[in-house]
Amino acid sequence: MFLAVLDCYFGAVDHILARALEGEKHRDQAAACLLDAILAVARDQEGKTVGWRGCLIGNTALEMGAQDETVRDRLNQGVHLLRRHFANALSLADRDGRVLPDSVVTALALHAVAGIQGILLLAKAGMLEEEIRVAKQTLLSTLRASQPI
Repeated sequence: MFLAVLDCYFGAVDHILARALEGEKHRDQAAACLLDAILAVARDQEGKTVGWRGCLIGNTALEMGAQDETVRDRLNQGVHLLRRHFANALSLADRDGRVLPDSVVTALALHAVAGIQGILLLAKAGMLEEEIRVAKQTLLSTLRASQPI
């Protein structure tokens, strides 16, 4: 049953992120839209926690990833979904028409997924709103790089 929940969640996230990218023509704006969409999904709209419920992918990985190979395999599908959306965004040209090489897109998409998961974890742990904004802007600035660090 839990695997079905993960599949349903992945489907919902896939839909939300695809909609976030609709109409985006430039890399920087597309990446920012994805980050904003992920943060919006992770925010607790009912205020039952400190303001963040996090991400089911990250939360499940922390709680079950090391103990259950089937869950871990399914989580990898969710991570792949996130990477694919970031790769789609990062494959777009910048405002000057420049396109990144595929190897850079791949590396930056992985960096984006790791970065947003880190931000979500810290947000859930009580990071201040201003710090979340700064962390998001810093992640975006690293995604603007033409070569991975």
